[in-house]
Amino acid sequence: MKKNGPSEQEVLDYLESNPDFLERNERTLNAIINNRPKDGTISLAQKQLEILQERNTEMRKKIALLVRRAKTNDEIFERTRSLNLSVINSKSWNELNETLATQMIIDFDADFVSIHLNEIDTINGLDHIHFHKKKLPCEALLGNRATQCSSLREEEMESLFPIAKYNEAGSAVLLKMDLVRGGGLLSIGSNEPAMFSQEIDTMFVRYMADVLSSVINSLIEL
Repeated sequence: MKKNGPSEQEVLDYLESNPDFLERNERTLNAIINNRPKDGTISLAQKQLEILQERNTEMRKKIALLVRRAKTNDEIFERTRSLNLSVINSKSWNELNETLATQMIIDFDADFVSIHLNEIDTINGLDHIHFHKKKLPCEALLGNRATQCSSLREEEMESLFPIAKYNEAGSAVLLKMDLVRGGGLLSIGSNEPAMFSQEIDTMFVRYMADVLSSVINSLIEL
């Protein structure tokens, strides 16, 4: 015996042919969404609604993370910009040493900073710029790389930061400098062995090393 009313397929066909039907019949749509099967399971409409809510929550979290990262990058950019101006405006070794002693340590949240140079006439009395006749300290840690982050032993800390007070171990980011004469090494260090680990982003500090190289080249040629 044929059932009264349209078949399920006929209903589906009708809805496909009239996509605005549920919009025009909001009460029916709400009833479908809120209708929970008697056995306690979740209806398909409810499940889809929950999925949309979960996706919406996840999207809000991702947007919040992007906003936080953007703020952090803006802050780093502003500090780097200010530091660059100070470095570029250094017209002597003493002025450059003063910039390293103050602004650079603060901006990179570091405990120590040193520049090591060789094959350049020795200049005395500088706390953060050191001149060597031959080999630069800890060159072996860099190898063929331009940048290296590493935990350091006590003797390595002492060779990189000779005037500083530090714990028995620490860490540093080492950056090779491109100079017109001799070799150069920028080292930024911390008392914390994990501070400058392999995982940190070195893009900004690498850029800073390039700016310092340009300024040092100008001082070398004076």
